[in-house]
Order: sequence, then C-alpha cells, then structure tokens
Amino acid sequence: MNYQSHLRQLCLVLLQFFVFSFSILLIARGVFFHHIQDVLIQPGVTEDIWRAFRVGARFDAKVTAIAYAPLLLAGLVLAASRRGYARWCHVAPLYHALIALLYVLGCIGNYYYYLTYGTHIDLFMFGLWEDDSKAVLVNIWQDYPILRALLLALSFSVLAYVTARWFMRSAFGRLKCKHSWHWSVTSLAVLCVVLVTFAVARGSLSSHPLKRYHAAVSPYKPLNMITPNVFMALDWAMTDYKEQHNFAPVSQAELTAQMNKILGQPTPQYRTPANDYLQQHPPHVVVAMMESMGMNILVEDDAKTNDLLGSFRQYRDQGFWFERFMAGTSATIDSIVMTLFHSPVATISHSAVQNIALPSSAALPYKRAGYEVVFLYGGNGMWRNLANYLPVQGFDRVYDENDIMEAFPESEQYAGPWGVPDGYLFKFANRVLEQAEKPIMMFIMTVTNHSPYKVPEYYQPAPTRMSERLAHLIGYQGEQASVLLQTFQYASDALGQFIGRIKQSDKLKDNTVIAVTGDHRMRYSSTDEPEEFAMTYAVPFYLNVPQPILANTRYEFDAQRVGSHRDLFPTLYHFSLSDQDYISLGGENMLAEQDVSRFGYNATRSINQYGAFSTQGNGLYYPWQASSPLRNQAMPVSDVPFDAEWAKEYHLLQDYYLRSQVVPMVQ
Repeated sequence: MNYQSHLRQLCLVLLQFFVFSFSILLIARGVFFHHIQDVLIQPGVTEDIWRAFRVGARFDAKVTAIAYAPLLLAGLVLAASRRGYARWCHVAPLYHALIALLYVLGCIGNYYYYLTYGTHIDLFMFGLWEDDSKAVLVNIWQDYPILRALLLALSFSVLAYVTARWFMRSAFGRLKCKHSWHWSVTSLAVLCVVLVTFAVARGSLSSHPLKRYHAAVSPYKPLNMITPNVFMALDWAMTDYKEQHNFAPVSQAELTAQMNKILGQPTPQYRTPANDYLQQHPPHVVVAMMESMGMNILVEDDAKTNDLLGSFRQYRDQGFWFERFMAGTSATIDSIVMTLFHSPVATISHSAVQNIALPSSAALPYKRAGYEVVFLYGGNGMWRNLANYLPVQGFDRVYDENDIMEAFPESEQYAGPWGVPDGYLFKFANRVLEQAEKPIMMFIMTVTNHSPYKVPEYYQPAPTRMSERLAHLIGYQGEQASVLLQTFQYASDALGQFIGRIKQSDKLKDNTVIAVTGDHRMRYSSTDEPEEFAMTYAVPFYLNVPQPILANTRYEFDAQRVGSHRDLFPTLYHFSLSDQDYISLGGENMLAEQDVSRFGYNATRSINQYGAFSTQGNGLYYPWQASSPLRNQAMPVSDVPFDAEWAKEYHLLQDYYLRSQVVPMVQ
C-alpha cells in the first residue's frame, strides 16, 4: 500500500516538475521569437512559425524527460522504503531547483549567443574557451548582463523550490491510495511510467527518434535557430567538436570528382604568369587581417560626421577597393586557417594533426621564391598554438605582443586583454620591413577592434555618430556606442599610418604590395535583416600595388566583382610572384583581365554576381539592389539562375582536400 501511495505521489510531483521546467523553455522560445519576428518575411511564414514551436516543444519535452529521468528512476526504487522515500522527497525539490537554474542560465546564454554570432550555440562555443581564457572572461563580464542573468536564474530556482515544496505538502501532492492494487497492476503502472518517459525522451513514436535534421522547419534561418533549445544545441555542438578531430580517409576518386565538379580540373594546382619585372624586383607582401572590419559597420562611414577610416581614407581611395567580398567564416582563427591553409577545421593548429605540414599552405609559394615569411600578431603567439603551428606550415618567424613590447616598452601600459594596441603593432611591422634584407611576406592579425572596446588614451578620435540603423542592429547606446565606433576608427587610423610610413619610405614605397581585409563581420549586430543578407558577413578587400608593378602587370579593375578570402592570396601571387606554382581551391585573381567565377564563399551565406544565398542550400535567393553595392531585395526569388548547392559542394571540397593532406588516401 505504501509503495502504491508513494508511486502516485511521485508521478504527480514529477509531472509538476516537468510542466514547470518545460514552461521555462517554452517561454524562452517565445522571447527568442519576439526578437526575430520583425525580420521574418511575410506572408507565407505562419505555418513555419507554428512548426517551429511544435517541433521545439518536442525538443523541450525530450530534454526535460531526460533531465528528470534520474530522479524518476531513483524514486521508483526508493518508493519501496519509507525512509528511502522520505529522503527522495527531501532531495527532489533541490534537484528540481537546480534544473530550473540551469534551464534559465542556458536559455539566457543561448539568446545572447544568438545576438552575438547569429546562431544558436554551436561548435564555435568551444573556440571561445580555447582563446585566451582571461580575455574571454573579461569580454563576457563587460558585454553581457551577467549579474541580472544570475539574479533571474536564482529567482526561478527559488520559485521552483518553493512551488515544489508547496505541491508536495498540498492535498493534491499527498494524494493517498483508497484502494490497494494487485501487484500486477502496480508493476504495469511502473512499466507504463518508464515507457512513457522513454518515449518522450526519444522524441518520437516512429522508427526514427527526434534528431538534428528535424530542427530545419523553415527555409528562414531565424526560425530554425529558435526551434532547438539550448541543451539540444549544446549536444550537437559537442558532437561536432568531437567529430572534427576525426579525420577519416578520403579516396582519390572522391577527391578528383569533387575537384572536377567545383574547380573544373582534377587538381588544385595553378601557376602565375612569367613576369620579368617581378622576377627581378620581388616586392614585399603585407596582408593585414583587421579584427572585426565588417562592411555591416563600414557602410556607416562618413568623413565629416562618422569617421570610421581615419588616415586610412586617403589610401583607400588610392588603391583597389572591393565591397562585395565575404569573410570565409565568422570567427578569427577560422578565417586565418581557411585563408592560409584552406582548412574548414578551426582547431587544426592544436589538433592531433598539428605537426603535419600542409602542401596547401599559402606561405610555400613565397618560400620557394626566396621570401622570408612572418606572422605578426598583436596578442600572445601561443593563442591557438600558432607559435608552434605556423613554423610547421612554412613560416620563418612568429612575432607577438612580447616582441612588440620589447621594441616599444611604452606599449605595455596600453595593452588590453587581447594584446597591444594596433598602433604599436603596425609600428613594429614597419620596423621589420625597414630592416628586411630580403623580400618578406608578412601576415598581420590585429586585436584592438575586439570587445571590450577601448581607445588608447594617447589617441584623439575624430567625430563619430551612432545611426538609427546601427543602434537598432547592435543595441549599443550612449558612451558604449561611442567607444565602439571610436575603437573601429582607431584601428583603421593605425592601418592608415602604417601605409603612410611605407609610402614615405624610399626603400619601401615602390616595392611593397599591401592587402587589407577583415577577419569577420562586426559582431553583436543582427544577422537577420533581409535587405542586409549579403552585407552581414561581408568584409572589404583592399589592394595597394606600387605603380611600377602595375605598369608591368596586366590587370583589370571592376569594383562590382564578387569574391571572398579564398581569392586573397591568388590575387597577391599574380602581383608578386613570377612563374610560380601555387595551390588554391578555386580562389582567383580579383584583378584578372578575363572573367572570374564570381563566387564569394562564407560558411554561413555566399554571394555571386546575381545576389546572396544561404550556404546551407535552403533555396532562398536575395538579388542585389541596383541602388546599393551590398543591399539585397527584401523578398527572395526563385527565378534567378544560380547553383543553390554550390556552397555546400565547396565546403565538401574543403573537407575532402584537408583530409587528403592529413591522413593516408584510400583507393
């Protein structure tokens, strides 16, 4: 009789717990939807919205059933003992309160992750913890409402505990058995409870359990982002993180077929034209990858009211400037390894294959041509193990903040959590170039324009102004907004001064090719504005080639050409190397006289000459507006000629090619 009474109470209590925690996830999805509903294209999306909530509810029920399964199983066992069950009744409200705490913290974290990166929690989350831990913690503390989030989570936790205790003491929660069940009925009841819990945790009664692909409820990305809850997203991210380190072999036939499909040839090998001038006068080559130099904020530049370029402006106007250009990814290390090594795996520099030299390294054509190849980083060189990894890939030297502070001791007092200010970084770059005894290829990664935003005290910013558009997209207000814009301006100005010192140097001005791009978009801005579908992930590509080289090299400039990070080094090779082999996965010379493929690849969305489309291949297409180089029509169309599967196939090519380099090929 006691077991039956305990069983009934246990089931009622757990049902109350389930409803409470399930409601937290449902409310969180409602808040999430409220944030994204203004950017959904209407009409025709109503059924997708309902589907997102229906499938989302199944995900919520799944994780909640799993969360309380240990409590259920313990209760079913301890219900046979009065003392054991009493202990269960004492622990159950505490367990419930802990689940509520984790639910609220997880939902808040997922929400702000989306605001920052434009997606629910994913693989990149692990990259944050592989960054400089102290800098990441400073970022989180300064950029997010940590105290308010903790307070809200604790409030829900206390509410969960109080309501649980009240329910267990109430007449309903202490329901007694009036009639004794036969042992077979009791056994059947226990079996039914376990089976129902299993079915809910499985998420489906069909032969296929609820899985990741069920979250794709709509061609509209925002709805797909709100469908899974934080715990499902975290589980998928963990799976991706584990799988990315498993480099399975690929066959030569598969690789060749993919090469032919995407490149139109069986190998990724290309060769620059013979150029007598470049053969006799090999120039220095500098690539400056600027932190967060995204076109989504650069479109706000105005020389008089919102100066985002500083002294870089005059040199921008003197070189080649492309705006329809995509960052390869949405993260710094991801863009670095994709640009330098064609790697879609961000963790390759500290993975099990970190000691394998890649024949696809962008440094190798310069090494073969007699160049010194250096990497200059404003932070610590051991970030992502780059100080150890880059020499394996052909780099002769890795300079970091320690070298800069040794050269300029005063820079240490201005250093932030990510490293020294860009001004000192570029001064050090000038020094390396001036002291070079042979041609140098230098890859620079800046750090200043990274949150927490801070303008060095020695810099006097020009006027900036936060527009209504940017305030809406980013949510920064007042002093916070001013510091963001001023930091962007400072980084650009430091770049401009670097270029200026080169142009004023008799030794460097006629033999230094300079390329500038952003590592990724300016973060913290909404990624769901239909009219900015292409702009969101766009970065500029700037190229400054000395006049003597231009006079001896064939080229054609078309500012409307589209491209991405994969085109950066192929372009540089053509203006610095003569008759030299190089490897590229479809990257082309952006100044070629002949037409180029006109694809710009980003891991999230890509572009071609007609407009922008999702890399996931969801069938949506956003054509360019004639009035703006980066804006798109608000409504997607289906009658524009384009290959919707191109980006997915290109990613597959990257995967195949990397695997072919790090594991033995199979027949």
